[in-house]
Amino acid sequence: MHHQEDPELAAVLAVLLLVGITLIARELAGLWPAVAVGMGPVLAVYCGPPAARRIAVAVEIRRFRRRLAAHDRTAG
Repeated sequence: MHHQEDPELAAVLAVLLLVGITLIARELAGLWPAVAVGMGPVLAVYCGPPAARRIAVAVEIRRFRRRLAAHDRTAG
């Protein structure tokens, strides 16, 4: 049997799972932990790549500045 990708079905299932997990978490842990559980994955997917990119750029800038400072100390 040939399986075709269906992005709409995948999105609907993801939303249903997210809502279901959030409702279960609300009953088990309360409102705010449920909000954190429900919104955590959404925010991670939405904000994760740009945040990781910013962190990587900041690390490289820091390394470059340290390399320049070390070069200035040895040259001067």
